[in-house]
Amino acid sequence: MGYTGDGFATMLLTMALSPNREEYARPYSTQEYYRLEQRVRQSCYRSIGDLMGVDISGLMMYLDISEEEGYRIFTLLNRGVQLGYSIENFLLRGVEVVTIYNEDYPVRLRKKMRDAAPPFLYRCGNVSLIGKPAIAILGISGVKTTPEVRDGVVSIVKSAVKQGYTIITGGELGVSRVAAGAVLEHGGTMIDVLGGNLFDHMTYEPIDALLKEERMAVLSMEHPEAMFTVSHAIARNKVIFALADAALICNTDNKRGETDALHNRYCDWIYVWSGYPANRPLISRGATPVADLRKFDVAELSRHWQGSSSEQLNMFDLL
Repeated sequence: MGYTGDGFATMLLTMALSPNREEYARPYSTQEYYRLEQRVRQSCYRSIGDLMGVDISGLMMYLDISEEEGYRIFTLLNRGVQLGYSIENFLLRGVEVVTIYNEDYPVRLRKKMRDAAPPFLYRCGNVSLIGKPAIAILGISGVKTTPEVRDGVVSIVKSAVKQGYTIITGGELGVSRVAAGAVLEHGGTMIDVLGGNLFDHMTYEPIDALLKEERMAVLSMEHPEAMFTVSHAIARNKVIFALADAALICNTDNKRGETDALHNRYCDWIYVWSGYPANRPLISRGATPVADLRKFDVAELSRHWQGSSSEQLNMFDLL
């Protein structure tokens, strides 16, 4: 994959080059990156790529920033050799990096998340699936998957496959793994958006099989060897919502970005299973309750997702 100067500078400024984030300078967060990008546009520079080759004093002068911030930017932008080695190593293992400056960066993320969209993504598999009609099925690990939930997820996957929808999950144990098995068995396609452990996830049996059959794409914002964390999962879930036409939450701890997704309309249609007590706060905030997962009618509901200009009403519309 080719990168423009802006794309390469974006990776230098935002990517962690080690899984434990041992860096001479801390990479920019998404919010910090977009603030810097705006500052650059207001300066004498045309774009973020123009910062490459500028010394610390120049950065301080033309961006009106402190010496400490100038040193941080300068240090990050001078990791080109290390970044090149990292990208080469990722490619050898089937993973590439796409930035907001690449034409094939997911359009849905630009549209839905705007200046909260990840500046870059790791990806592997059949990336042509990204952006096609999709249903997200979400659940957290550590929660026992009851027969009712397992049967419901399998039923939804089978129905979604018949209607031509790709399934999106977070790749965690529990609901996501049930969905992966159902997709593999019933001939569907799938996208996993991860909060860590990308390389390990690629070796999990159903995922490996789906990747080999070109029925799978995997995305992550974290270094492919980085461990899963809840903070990673929060950022990941926002991407999941933005990529999906509709999302169904089977279980949650209400700490995975769902409220933010409702507030910011990352996904226009968010459904929540009412059989899990911790899901109730989301229903009170405007998510649509689902009493029986096995009766979640994709064929009927998708008429709203595709053909209706109306949107799900949530409590934030009333504030």
